[in-house]
Amino acid sequence: MLLAVGLGTVAGVTLHWTLTNGQGLWSTVCVLASLVGLAWPLAWIATFRIAKPVWELARVAGELRDGRLQSRQEIPENATGEVGEVAGALRGMADRVASQLADQRALMAAVSHELRSPLARVRVLVELSREGGASDAIYDDLQSEVDGMDALVGDLLAAARIDFEALSPVPLSAREVAMRALQIAGLPADVLEVDDPTTKVVADATLLARALSGLLDNAVRYGSDEVRMRVSSAEEVVRFEVLDDGDGFAPGEEEQVFQPFWRRPPTAGNPVPQGTGLGLALVRQIAESHGGTAGAVNRDGGAVVWLQLPMA
Repeated sequence: MLLAVGLGTVAGVTLHWTLTNGQGLWSTVCVLASLVGLAWPLAWIATFRIAKPVWELARVAGELRDGRLQSRQEIPENATGEVGEVAGALRGMADRVASQLADQRALMAAVSHELRSPLARVRVLVELSREGGASDAIYDDLQSEVDGMDALVGDLLAAARIDFEALSPVPLSAREVAMRALQIAGLPADVLEVDDPTTKVVADATLLARALSGLLDNAVRYGSDEVRMRVSSAEEVVRFEVLDDGDGFAPGEEEQVFQPFWRRPPTAGNPVPQGTGLGLALVRQIAESHGGTAGAVNRDGGAVVWLQLPMA
């Protein structure tokens, strides 16, 4: 713009001088042609400087489209103006895609590892049964291994629904969803406490029931004898709490239990880590996908794991 203003000023002054001093038309044309000849390469240089960052962004975007995510390192970081905003958005998108792919690879590796152990045990049980050296409880053991693999696959499918945003949130009765979770977990209805039976929550019915049953399964696994579920509402949110009378959480475990594939270290009472490590991680993922949250705290004589969602 400064170049154009400067050349325009020079052209105007020159034209005024030639006409004022009686110079001929030919002299005026020569002066203007010289100015145009000077402006032409300068305009190309200015255009190239302006368009080069855009060309670079287009090239990097094409490489990202073809799957070469390492090309995001070539996105300029010091660009300003509109080009800088586009570069920042493109870099953020590429970083997010790379992070998601890394998480998926880690998840697949962890799942492969988790499935190998029960499959190996099933293979051993089948061989023992075939050779006639199995005990009478072999079918119960097989059923237990199959149930474990089925639970793991179910958790992965639920997580996939969240990743693909295949949710169907609708107003649901908090009490009815809690009752369904108790049925899935095989617990009696009298363990449920509801402050207001008319309370409704906005959520995907299948995913919410799975999250609540995951809380109950966790309480049954690590609790002792008493498991209770409490549903309360306040300040436009609905809170589902599951209380147990187990040993509670060690310092720092309140957040670790929500990490994928994290399991408690072996103890004297539980020498073999239980579960797949996906239950509570999936609970928090379901809660956050609905605009809520989940957490865990110790209490006198046990622990409380809770899930909180917006009220309908």
